Amino acid sequence: MSYRASDGTRQWDGSKKVPEERMAVKMKSFARTGITPDIAGADLSYALKLQYARWKAKGLESSIEIVPYGQGKPHMPTMGSRWNDEKYSHERRVDVGKKTQKYFKDGVCIHTRENIVTIYAIVTNTTAENSVVENDFYCCPSCGASSRIKELMTGCPYCQTKFQIPDLFPKVTNFYFYEQDSSEPKIIKSAAKIGGIAFPLLEVIVGIVKHDMTAILIAPLLIPAGAFMGIALVAFPFLGYVIYKGAQGIGEIRGSKKAERKIGKRIKAIDRTFSYKLFEGQLISFLKMILFSDDVKNLACFEGTHIPEKYNDLVDMGYQGAVTLKDIETTGDVVKLNINVLLRNTYFVNNKIKVKDEKIVLQVAKKVSAPTYAGFSVKKIECKNCGGSFDGSHQRICPFCQNVYDMKEENWVITKIGEY
Repeated sequence: MSYRASDGTRQWDGSKKVPEERMAVKMKSFARTGITPDIAGADLSYALKLQYARWKAKGLESSIEIVPYGQGKPHMPTMGSRWNDEKYSHERRVDVGKKTQKYFKDGVCIHTRENIVTIYAIVTNTTAENSVVENDFYCCPSCGASSRIKELMTGCPYCQTKFQIPDLFPKVTNFYFYEQDSSEPKIIKSAAKIGGIAFPLLEVIVGIVKHDMTAILIAPLLIPAGAFMGIALVAFPFLGYVIYKGAQGIGEIRGSKKAERKIGKRIKAIDRTFSYKLFEGQLISFLKMILFSDDVKNLACFEGTHIPEKYNDLVDMGYQGAVTLKDIETTGDVVKLNINVLLRNTYFVNNKIKVKDEKIVLQVAKKVSAPTYAGFSVKKIECKNCGGSFDGSHQRICPFCQNVYDMKEENWVITKIGEY
């Protein structure tokens, strides 16, 4: 829980007891150093590493600062939802912050973006005794190698570091923002400033031309009236824009809620372990991996053959909280969802940062006869043939028995990426 500092501002707690706040604090050092937050899960860490590598490849540096939004009393984050499986608990936590991100090229700031954001974090923890989860694979927090949890508690086979279950959990397995549109206050403020200057200045010019000293003397008194006139001139056209965006947003939210109900009802009928919130979070994590990766042919969470070339210039991907369902296909044991995902993407093109609201077309697939594997991570895959563990972000073929790994048997896979 955030707390009130001596100056009355809200501050993040920053401890492991509040994972989403710790994640927000650690994002500042991640942007500066590329070292991913220790509270982040394996898949989230990998997606962040790929994003940082994209910045470096483009010659960019970035700074990120996320602070609590609002003054006064401490604020408890909203509990979006919570669900359990046989081994783990998953909690979707929601809070509000102010996010400031800057991009630098050759030491010069080329873009600043400041927004009030809704913060979404999926926090995963253990619900069972150590003996129930100790055979699950886990990425060592020290060296990153994949081992069984019981090995990490006795000593990582690769770096010999020992851990306890509280050292390994909880983890933030997904972390993303919904940016609130900040254009309205900026436009209103700009109009007020321009009107507050232009209207009195015009009165001074008229006074000089007409040799009217009274007009010149009263000009400063017209600043409030000028500010009001400036706001009035933009109010009506901007109101139309706000109404349009509001209607568009309501339509997207309704479509997203409809998709959640339809997907949840259809998939839960054949897989009782299905959770839409977990599906949504993993979908965004996998999509980030794919779009920031320079080589997807060995990435287990992608089975497609083509990625639109424009994503080579992508430097940030912001999920806007909306998924709409086009249709559901079933072929034998495989169910396919054709969906649209609303994103706010940031591109670096011609040495300029460009931010665009976009819809991306995806097809995702899974074998419905197999329940979703609890605690799944593409970074720590277990071969169904020989039981060996390997990193599915770099290879599809088991290095021990050469069996081709099919991620659809354990989780959702993105099979197509398109664009409007």
